[in-house]
Amino acid sequence: MLKFLYNILLIAVCVLIFSCRENHNNETKVVEVKKPQNVNEEALKLLKDFYSNSVGDSLLVVNHDTLITFSFFKDVSGGHQLLFSDKGKLSPLGDSLLFIIQRARHFGLIPVDYHAYKIASLVGEFFNKKDSAYNVSAVAEAEVLFTDAVLKFGAHLNKGRMNPDTLVMEWNPRKLDTNWTKILKYGIETKNIRQAFDSLEPIHEGYHFLKQAMANYISENESVNWDSISFKNVIDTLKLKEALKQRLLNTGDYNDSLNVNDSVKLAKALKSFQKKMNLDPDGKLGKYTKQALGLNKETTIRQMEMALERWRWEPKKYPERFAIVNIPSAEINVWEWDKKHKIDTLVLNSRVVVGKPENQTPVLRSKINYMLIYPYWNVPYSIAWKEILPMVKRDTNYLHKKNFEVINSKGEVVTDLSKLNWKRYSKDYLPVKFRQRIGEENSLGICKFNFNNKYGVYLHDTNSKKYFKTFYRWQSHGCIRLERFVEMARFLIRDDTLKLPYDTLNAYFVRQQQEKINLRKPLPIYVRYFTAAADSEMNLKVYLDIYRKDEHMMQLLYARNSRLAAMARKK
Repeated sequence: MLKFLYNILLIAVCVLIFSCRENHNNETKVVEVKKPQNVNEEALKLLKDFYSNSVGDSLLVVNHDTLITFSFFKDVSGGHQLLFSDKGKLSPLGDSLLFIIQRARHFGLIPVDYHAYKIASLVGEFFNKKDSAYNVSAVAEAEVLFTDAVLKFGAHLNKGRMNPDTLVMEWNPRKLDTNWTKILKYGIETKNIRQAFDSLEPIHEGYHFLKQAMANYISENESVNWDSISFKNVIDTLKLKEALKQRLLNTGDYNDSLNVNDSVKLAKALKSFQKKMNLDPDGKLGKYTKQALGLNKETTIRQMEMALERWRWEPKKYPERFAIVNIPSAEINVWEWDKKHKIDTLVLNSRVVVGKPENQTPVLRSKINYMLIYPYWNVPYSIAWKEILPMVKRDTNYLHKKNFEVINSKGEVVTDLSKLNWKRYSKDYLPVKFRQRIGEENSLGICKFNFNNKYGVYLHDTNSKKYFKTFYRWQSHGCIRLERFVEMARFLIRDDTLKLPYDTLNAYFVRQQQEKINLRKPLPIYVRYFTAAADSEMNLKVYLDIYRKDEHMMQLLYARNSRLAAMARKK
């Protein structure tokens, strides 16, 4: 609550400052000198004037730019010399920093957030050819913006720009690595700011593979552009077919040299595109293929940027053993640290079924602490009144067919269902609960892997295996259905096989009797949302933004600057 009030107060102060400055037309006065040897001295004097515009020790306002990193200026700059220019020219450090922030997109960031275009403009004003004079005001302002850029760029590379839970844009230095300003200062002192930035980034391979794959993607498609294809109110099918062909040509999927008719070429091109997007390669324009074709080049790049942003929210280091579920790809990977080769090794990959868009699987972090073989399924209240109760009202025999028990308020099984007045029951009045008996037909299947979380979701086998054979595996009510549950169970007891041999586990799976197995080593599990990924060969995979989480993030990050979006569209 205090943090929220602080943010509100901060915004109010900024608005007041902007209002006052605009009302008094308080622009920076242009100061010029003729001799280059006088530039640095005069610029340092102006810097002191700029700093007098600070709001306490936290904010600095320069020409309508509010610099929220001001309280850290002294950590990277003593203010006794210019760091990014010298005698009216960019220093090597300034030149290097400007190059980096102008190409911020290669880091998954937005150049304008680091004053890239404004600094470039100011650099162009350092020397006034008409008057043969140096614009000291431009030099001083650029120095301030450069300093802010270093700090903000380093912070954003380290932990991102948003609160992972609320997706609110935030400036929260307390979450950064404790030595982040020391790293930046060392980069400034050694004139190697790129190395400093690199050391602040996540160390995870997934981050670096994707970052390189995105850079390759931007480079390879620099001279090629494509827009999204709309399938709404299609009247001219020939025109649509031509637009589709051109789109697939631009993305390298349409092979015009094939000795087949146009329809076959188009179907093959669609299959190629669908494979890239991890869709069912049937060569048809289905619902999700149309959604994927709604991505233009810019949106595709932004999806990669959102994935890099999400990587910055990850823990600095993963445990030696952990599982990670990726919702957009609907799969789970279990990794283990190989001490000999000092790399994470993939020990299990499996398809999973996750929540529908209307019943989303939550992003979370927990630990699998026990397995329950032949579990009961205690039906959540929302499913009970939405789905089961209407079926029971139509046919009370439904409970018997689906192997459900009815539990009363005392926790007892109701043996005589005819005494229950189902017609009176509703969303607001449902005095009983439903529980599905153990067995292979149970919705949780043979095995449930439990991890504590506030959402009441878990990992489990299922009696409905058909969805594992399809690409569209967003079909559950929020829990995660696991295809290779036997392999997962064997991995979880691997360090405890003296007490629980594999043969005993197999026997548990055969006999329909409930067994609870507490794990000697709980397995950390991360449920995440990455719509873009790359492997060690920099092969890029892009997935549907099935929950539209990336779309929401893009709106928040890009809505603040329509100029950048216009620039990106022109490229």
